[in-house]
Amino acid sequence: MGDADKGTGQVSPSRRIAALDGWRGIAILLVVFDHFQDSLLGHYAYSWTQTGIAGVTVFFVLSGYLITSNLLKGTIDLKKFYVRRFFRLMPTAWTYLAFLMLMGFFLGWPFITDRGLLGSLFFYRNFLPLPLDLSGHFWSLSIEEQFYLIWPGVLLLAGVKRAKWLVIAGVIVIAALRLSAWTYYNGVSAHTQVRADALLWGCLLAILLSGPEANRIARLLRWSFVPALAVFLYFALTVHPLSPLPELAAIATMIGFAVTNPRHWSVRLISTRSLAWVGTVSYSVYVWQEFFMQYRSVWALFVAMPLFAIASYYLIERPCNRFGHRITARSAVLADARKNEAEAASAGALN
Repeated sequence: MGDADKGTGQVSPSRRIAALDGWRGIAILLVVFDHFQDSLLGHYAYSWTQTGIAGVTVFFVLSGYLITSNLLKGTIDLKKFYVRRFFRLMPTAWTYLAFLMLMGFFLGWPFITDRGLLGSLFFYRNFLPLPLDLSGHFWSLSIEEQFYLIWPGVLLLAGVKRAKWLVIAGVIVIAALRLSAWTYYNGVSAHTQVRADALLWGCLLAILLSGPEANRIARLLRWSFVPALAVFLYFALTVHPLSPLPELAAIATMIGFAVTNPRHWSVRLISTRSLAWVGTVSYSVYVWQEFFMQYRSVWALFVAMPLFAIASYYLIERPCNRFGHRITARSAVLADARKNEAEAASAGALN
């Protein structure tokens, strides 16, 4: 991923975009701002300060965009994709779950139940009651894992053109389902069938910015930031437990704007090193913050939790992520070597 290529509007996959890390930083700050209020005060300061769902929704759209962009870089290699996803996500998540089990064993307190553990390990935690234990926040990780299990295969089998129309159909169907049963789903807002379109908006953005219409999309996005930001803030601050279609479209638009307009003042603002760093460690922060919320203390939330999250990133998440990339790169080199040997042997047999 990188700046828009000159003359095409397409996004180059060669460089990491700091603005997207900045968006991750904004997303995790929205989440912890929400959760810390609830922890320290026992309630929200105002109704509009419930920003957690908006933050998670930004994460979903980002995930859809980034995963699809990476898959579209070349030939889709499912083995490589899943090995890298495993080492990117599972070590940190499993460490947290093991930590809850050990703490429960030594302290005699049910930090995690059998139902919560199984739901978190097998990616259906979002269909269980959220306050069940200290794995409630794994609802969003479960939705993302379900997406990772399905979407790469769909993209591979359907191809980009058909996948684009499947994504558009999915966005329409999920939005219609959510709207038709809004009162019911407001009470069970973690279910996949009313959340997955946030990921699909990111998928659609990636497909559009990598295809022949990229130049036209980039021109449309050039003037989109202010209206998209206004729409996002309106819906985020009116506190919908479910994110409606206009909010999802606004998030996708702002992400697309950041990708295609790297020199705009707003993009430079969210690309600052400090905010991008917060985005870089956001996964570890998200995984660990739930445990410390229960203590309802400034020390736990502003000292202990950041220390655990930073240690988790540098000692678990980043090394394991690099290991996953190393072993897939090594496998690719070995596969190329075997292919060259086979071609040489075939050529020798023909001579």
